[in-house]
Amino acid sequence: MIQDKIAELAKMPISTAATNGSANYTQSAPDDTSMENLKKKGVLLNFIQDMHSKWVKALVITEWSRKASSVSKLIDLKFHIDQQRLLYDAALDSIINVKRDLTYARMPSPDLKTALQILATGKAPWMPDLQYIELPPLTLEEQLRGIGDLDTLLSLRLNLDDFDKIPYQFQNYTIGSGRVTFKVAGEFEVDLTIADEDFEKQFWFIDFRFAFRPATLSLPDTLRTFLENCVNEALAKDGLAGCYQFLHEFVLTAKINELKRQALQLNRTSWSGTLAVEPLNRALAIQYWTSRSTATGVKNWIIVAVSSGLKWYRDNKEVKDVEIKVDVENLSAESLLNDIVGRHIEFILSSIHSRLLATPRFKNRDTALQVGYGGTVSLLVEPISGAFAMKPHSKFSMQPELQLNNSKNPLDDGVNFLEHLRCAIIEDELGRMGTARGWSVRKAPVNVDELRSITKMRKWSRTLWIQHGGWGSSWFVVVILSLDGDEWWLLETDPTNSLPNSNSASKFSTRLPLNKGAPQVSGIFWDNLNTFAAGIIAQSVDMRELRRLKIKSQSSGIADLSLPQQVRIPSIEVALSTIFPSMMQEAAEDMSSQGHDGVVEPNEDLQILALIRPTSGSTSSTKQPWAEDMMAIRFKGVHAVAIRREIDEGHTTGHDLVCTSEAVIRVRRPAKFLALKGMVDRDVSYDPKRGEFVLQIQRPVSRPIFDILKSRVKAIDRFVNFLEAMEKAKGSIIGESITLKAVVFCYSAPPSIQPKDESAALVSSPERWRVKMDLSNEEIDIHIEKGNPHLRVIDLARNLASTEGGIGSLMAWLPVSLPALKAMDQLDAEWDELSKKGQGRLNFSMKSLTWMNLKYNIFGASSTGEKTKKTICLDVRIRLRRGQVWWHAWRSDPDAAADDEISKALKTVWDGKGSNWLGLATGAAAEANDGVMDMLLAIDKAIRGAITTSPERET
Repeated sequence: MIQDKIAELAKMPISTAATNGSANYTQSAPDDTSMENLKKKGVLLNFIQDMHSKWVKALVITEWSRKASSVSKLIDLKFHIDQQRLLYDAALDSIINVKRDLTYARMPSPDLKTALQILATGKAPWMPDLQYIELPPLTLEEQLRGIGDLDTLLSLRLNLDDFDKIPYQFQNYTIGSGRVTFKVAGEFEVDLTIADEDFEKQFWFIDFRFAFRPATLSLPDTLRTFLENCVNEALAKDGLAGCYQFLHEFVLTAKINELKRQALQLNRTSWSGTLAVEPLNRALAIQYWTSRSTATGVKNWIIVAVSSGLKWYRDNKEVKDVEIKVDVENLSAESLLNDIVGRHIEFILSSIHSRLLATPRFKNRDTALQVGYGGTVSLLVEPISGAFAMKPHSKFSMQPELQLNNSKNPLDDGVNFLEHLRCAIIEDELGRMGTARGWSVRKAPVNVDELRSITKMRKWSRTLWIQHGGWGSSWFVVVILSLDGDEWWLLETDPTNSLPNSNSASKFSTRLPLNKGAPQVSGIFWDNLNTFAAGIIAQSVDMRELRRLKIKSQSSGIADLSLPQQVRIPSIEVALSTIFPSMMQEAAEDMSSQGHDGVVEPNEDLQILALIRPTSGSTSSTKQPWAEDMMAIRFKGVHAVAIRREIDEGHTTGHDLVCTSEAVIRVRRPAKFLALKGMVDRDVSYDPKRGEFVLQIQRPVSRPIFDILKSRVKAIDRFVNFLEAMEKAKGSIIGESITLKAVVFCYSAPPSIQPKDESAALVSSPERWRVKMDLSNEEIDIHIEKGNPHLRVIDLARNLASTEGGIGSLMAWLPVSLPALKAMDQLDAEWDELSKKGQGRLNFSMKSLTWMNLKYNIFGASSTGEKTKKTICLDVRIRLRRGQVWWHAWRSDPDAAADDEISKALKTVWDGKGSNWLGLATGAAAEANDGVMDMLLAIDKAIRGAITTSPERET
């Protein structure tokens, strides 16, 4: 440390003269008194003094440490002596105090002499006499007269002299018994009197009583004396006004003290732990709901003061817009608190109520908050503690109740917490009740922004996504819970859309027509919701499929009135002309004319068959559409069907929803269908009154109806075509069994116009053949009994029936072609023997429905013995002649010679004539009845005759 200080002193600057060496140094020269030198000396002196004091302290400590044990004993001895001295001093003070207190307890020495004299004679001569002469006692009349005089004087003074000096509060007074009693309602009653006839003298105090309860009935003597002095002083100074002012403030102070006493009593009993009573200067502050103030940081209190009266502070702010009435005659701190707390609770609940009423959901509704679909919840405020409570208690009300009790702004937060409670209860109730009805809660398939763009709603409290098991994975019902009103939406999500900001997250969306309040959720509600939503799903799928196929359709806005009001869905109208253009064609196209020998166009057969009328052979009128263009599709309901699904571990049983719809086709001419009554088939009925075909169609909810509908309408069209064909047949065809799936009928050949034997024609009935047409498939299948001539051409018949309008054509073709095909059966029988002998063979084929080909293969031997084969072709075709159907036959082989044996043999037929047939020089023609059989048999007979007589065969 010394070295450091020396180094510090060396760094300090010195005087300039000493540095330059110009100073003359002598032995006798005075010391250097420059500032630098003095400063350096001062620093050195201070350092030495500090070091000296430290060395002294160190020396003292060292010496004391050597005698520490002796010093410690000395200190203990000193403390003991001081304690003993204090005990002696305290004992002396106690003795002196006892002696001083005994002064008042000392009894004076008794004067026995005077006492004996007084007791013996009644007087003592040595006692002094005051010479007091007692007045005679007043009689009763004198007392009454004196009191009456006082009453008169008081009345005169108050009515004549002091009438303008009486305070307003002292206007209610009574005079009697020598005193005037001033009564202030709710405060006090005071009795005053006068002691002099001079009206300028003051009134004097006699008695005082409180005019409120609870209060003491009689004042203690000390308080009475104090009050008497103060009142007399106020009367002497300020008269009656001063008296009233003093007593008024005195009573107010007494009332405040009484309220304080009651408040403290309440804080110890029924309001324990919820009040804070604080007395102020001539005032009282009562804070209520102290437990709530600890959690929220806001305080509520009442101040009752002599100067300012009653004030109410709510949430740290004074409430100035209310008038609080206090019963001044019956003071009750509990009543005052109940009134203030009641107003506070009313303010809280009414504010929450008004905020709820401001929302669209609760407009024009009562104050009850319905939180579920079967009950209500009540928000309560406990008046003593100020705690919020929700009834009935549940697991859902615990958290909102706790948050509301800790909220600093319960007015705004109360609305939100109640809404959250309502949403939680509804979500639980919907999930619990819906599960029992086949519904399940699902995770939201779309985000909030996508849902907001779909529903056009800006805010909501909570959403619940539910789904029925039979709808498929893409259909949901979303329940949007909001203060603006609950909304139920039916959505179809698009799982293929993965764009986060795309607006096409939903393929279909519609708001279900449920009220924005709380519907009565029950089993019927869930069933109706499932039915209604499934109907909308089915209708949406159908409309989408119809738009995809570009089929004209629209919503009619007419619902099925047979369904309950809750599940009625507008029907769909579909244009049949866009599905079956030919069925709804208004006019048939013009038939192209044809000649006997001209080239036949590909549709000539169908044109010919369309003109055939089986009975008369004349052409028919143009085919008209039998149904109205617009077909209505009505929703009828849904039902569950149990199915078995295959999973990895085996089979499981589930349920699919099947939608039932009705397709209604209105006929144009109901008179044509008078024979139809009731059920046409298991799923088809006809209403003759309305002229409507009703098709009942069942399909899964998420599957379009179009394919099934198309097949059913096509079956109806086939059914109607069959009925029309039956009507035109007029006896050639007889129906046996008619349904939409299959028809069974019998047909026969057309009757001859000129029968050979008319009597035989009347007696004998034509042979009939049974045919069954299966209409249930896309292609019509035909079943013919064994032995039917048409069995050989059944493929042609099936193809014809499956064409557009083919049923009518088939019904016309079967009777017309029957005689020709029967003739072919006979020809086959005739040629069996020749075929066995190797002389020839007959081959039959149908080029078309109206064109048959007969090919004769004739075998023989030439003159050289070589085998020969000759082919003869005959074509037989239907022609129209004078509006009648005729079969025209001619030889069609190209190498036919006019002079060969076959031509010569056929010449007899071409030039001949028979029953219902005739020759045409190069061919022959026959009517479509027994005449064609006779003609074909004649032709075959001529050919067989030529074969048997041929020279080549004879060689």
